[in-house]
Amino acid sequence: MDLSQPRGIRDIEPDEFDLHLKIRRTFEEIARAYNFKLMEPGPLENLSILRAKSGSQVDDQIYSFKDKGDRDIGLRFDLTVGMTRNVSANKALKPPVKLASYGGVWRYDEPQHARYRWFYQWDVEVFGDQSVEADAEVMDLSYNFFKKVGLQNFSLQVGDRRVVEGYIRQAMGVASEETMMEMMRVLDKVQKKTEAELAEEYGPKGVGREALAELLRFGRTKGSPDEVCKRLEELRLASAAGGELVALRDSLKSRGIQNVEYNMSIVRGLDYYTGIVFEVVDRDHPDLGSLCGGGRYDVLPKLFGRPDLPATGAAGGVERIALSMGRAAGGADLEPSVYVAYTEPGLAEKALSTVSSLRGGGIRSELGARGKSLGKQLEDASSRDFAWVVIIGKRELDSGQLVLRNMRSREEEKVPIDGLLARLTKA
Repeated sequence: MDLSQPRGIRDIEPDEFDLHLKIRRTFEEIARAYNFKLMEPGPLENLSILRAKSGSQVDDQIYSFKDKGDRDIGLRFDLTVGMTRNVSANKALKPPVKLASYGGVWRYDEPQHARYRWFYQWDVEVFGDQSVEADAEVMDLSYNFFKKVGLQNFSLQVGDRRVVEGYIRQAMGVASEETMMEMMRVLDKVQKKTEAELAEEYGPKGVGREALAELLRFGRTKGSPDEVCKRLEELRLASAAGGELVALRDSLKSRGIQNVEYNMSIVRGLDYYTGIVFEVVDRDHPDLGSLCGGGRYDVLPKLFGRPDLPATGAAGGVERIALSMGRAAGGADLEPSVYVAYTEPGLAEKALSTVSSLRGGGIRSELGARGKSLGKQLEDASSRDFAWVVIIGKRELDSGQLVLRNMRSREEEKVPIDGLLARLTKA
């Protein structure tokens, strides 16, 4: 029997699953703190719903099929479509509606590094709020989520589709809608292709070399929000988006959000986003691509019959975030993991009751191997990568204490029996 898996599918092994669990718990905690209501859209959608976001061309990028009732069905390829469908259908909801979700999605993409055909996303959406404060709220949550999972050297890369369109039309004099869209696609690929490759691809589509060079010069407009806003004022583009980049800058400053860079090459999904867009990038590991991305997408609710429901949001790729976290952690445990060893067979029952107490407190614990010497138990704990070992010895027990060993530093300390759980929770 062939035990291999379908291309682009893999098992999530225990170490990676631990990272996923931390990401999910952190996301749910921060979503609640920002007053987003948690939900999950169904994994199957009518194909017509999935096509609403990107048209029939999405068929080649998703898993779709006829069900037993001969209906056209597809697996969800993101969480946004289902969440938007849900809110659009529920006219009793009072805006603004703030929803969050976490779940698996499926895409028939070409598998590559940090990209699979089945993967997980977290997602936050704000429906019914046209103001730039809604965009700032999504970025605020995203920023603090990444801080909370332990990433330090990341940046929020912010752009605005309307400013880019304004430059192409006003400064470059492009009147054709088709040519303008091709030029936007150039910017969308500028991180992945060289100028020569872009010239070869888009020359036949009406983007000449001089226009390409000018467009790329504008795409290199990036820096601090203050610097870029000043540059846009010089280009007379500050009002192209109603001054929202300036308002966003001020809101992010008030919220204490750092690591923000305005970048005019960030345009994202061209048939989907309508205004401010952003991505989160790990500066230490740019090979991972964006860890999170989003922006304003007022067009999708309109397609679902809700022109009164402006929308903005963001989604993060859990597998990529886990890779970034794993590298940052250097392989260290993200949660306490405890191996309870004992010095002589007569203390096995006390060790077992200690394990039960730790497990009752939510600490991942394991009992030392029965019949093994303390040395062999410590070897076992090390080979299984436990962060801590509790050593139960008769002399320490008589004084109401246990020995706690840090398996990373090899340092030991004595801890009161009734203070063990509190000590490990602080670890």
